Order: sequence, then C-alpha cells, then structure tokens
Amino acid sequence: MGMDVATFAKQLKEDGIEAARVEATKILVDARKEAEKIISTAHADAARLEKDAKHRIQQEKHRSEDEMKLVARDLVNSFRKRIEEVGARLLKEKVAEGLNEKEVIKTAITEMLKTHSKSQNWEVSLGEKIAKPLADVVIALFKEKNASVKLGQELAKAGFEMRAGGGNEVFELTDESVTETFKKLLSPELKKLLQA
Repeated sequence: MGMDVATFAKQLKEDGIEAARVEATKILVDARKEAEKIISTAHADAARLEKDAKHRIQQEKHRSEDEMKLVARDLVNSFRKRIEEVGARLLKEKVAEGLNEKEVIKTAITEMLKTHSKSQNWEVSLGEKIAKPLADVVIALFKEKNASVKLGQELAKAGFEMRAGGGNEVFELTDESVTETFKKLLSPELKKLLQA
C-alpha cells in the first residue's frame, strides 16, 4: 500500500523532529562535557595560582624574617658598640682620676722596678698633671734600684710610660691603655649578655 502525501509529510516531520532531538541531545552532552572540561581546567588553574601565591607569600615571609633578623643583629651590634663607647668613656675618666694620683703612680713604678732589670737605662714619660710633682720622686725610685732614668716628654694622657734603654721594652700604664684592655675584656662579655 502506498503512502499518501499527508502520511509521508507526517512521517517526515516526525523523523526530522527525532533527528533534531538526537542532534540536540548530542550537542547538549558535548556542551556539558566541554563545560566540565572548562570548569576542571579553571579549578586546576585556580589551584595552581593559589599554590603559586602561597609559595610567593611564604618566600616573602622568609625574606622579611631574614631581613628582620639582620636588622635586629645590626641594632644589637650598634647598641653593644654604644654601650662599649659609653662604658669606655666613663671608665677612662675614672682611670684617669686614679692615674693622676701621685701615690698610685709611685706604687706602680715601684712594682714594675721590682720585676724588671734594675741596671738598665730607662726613659720615663709622666702624664702632664703629675709630671712636675713626681719628677724628683721617680728619679729617686730608680736610683734606689741602681737604675738610671731620664725623664721624657710629658704625656697628654694620665699615667706613665717606661722605656728600657734601646727601646726594646715599653711599659705603658695610661688611661688609654687600661681602658683599651678593659674594653677588650668587656666586649665578649657584653656580646654574650646581649645574645642571651
């Protein structure tokens, strides 16, 4: 039996709709797959960007911490140096007071003469504040030990210097030498104290 035109048109219409529905379903499935792929890539990119950002933040944090440690170290060193300078200045003032005392210098020279060669020629330079009052006393101290002495130029600092003939032995007891010695002893102790 043959198909009439109306039935054929209806069949064609139904076949076209069905084909369109199949094609639409396929397009929808492909679109969903593509959307999932795009979303998955976007999540992966976001995760990678987040990881990179966290890594950069961590690097910046470490760099900042390292810089802060260096700044702290420099501040502590600067603070220690200032303490040493103030301490040395105060110590030097006190040492100068003591080394401008006639009895202190007389006792120190006497002790040095006890332990060193007595028959040498010496040159002694005294600090300017004690040079005139002690000149005769110093000469007498050396004569007692059978040593000869020549008074040298006055020192611009407190204390005295003794030079053995020929200049191979020099003994210095001045505000500067005592302060420098104490500063060398103080510096490591101060460093330990500030690092604690």
